[in-house]
Amino acid sequence: MNPEEEVEGYDKGIKIAKRIFMPIFFLTVVGAYFVGNSMGYIEKEYKEANEYGFSGVIYEKKIEGGEGDRLPHCLFLNSGVRWQVSTELYGKMEIGDSVVKKSKSDSVYYYKKGGQIIIEDQNLDLRNRYLEKLKEK
Repeated sequence: MNPEEEVEGYDKGIKIAKRIFMPIFFLTVVGAYFVGNSMGYIEKEYKEANEYGFSGVIYEKKIEGGEGDRLPHCLFLNSGVRWQVSTELYGKMEIGDSVVKKSKSDSVYYYKKGGQIIIEDQNLDLRNRYLEKLKEK
C-alpha cells in the first residue's frame, strides 16, 4: 500500500468516526442539559447541601495545587472536614478559628478568635435555582 492510499484510508476512518460519534456527543450534551435542569435534580442537590452540617477548629490552611486565586483555597478542620472557601475569606481566617454549618441551614458561621463572626450564605445559587423551579410549577 502506498502512502497516498494510507492517507485516504485514514480520512475515511475519521469520516466514519465523526458520523458515529458526533450524534452520540450531541445527544449526551442535550441529555445532560435537561437532566441538570430538571426539578428533581435541582431539588436533590439543594436539599443535600442544605442538610449537610459540620463544625470544627481550623488546624491547617492550604491552597491546593500551588498558588493562585483560581485554585481551591481549603480550610482543614479538626473534625476531618476539608472546607473550600473564597480567596477573600481564606485570607481572613487563621489557624485556631472555628467554622460551623448547621444542618438545615444555608449559612456557614466563621468564628474568629477575637470574637468577630463572619456569616456566609453558602447555598445562595442552589437555593435561587430551586426557588425558580418551584415558581415554574
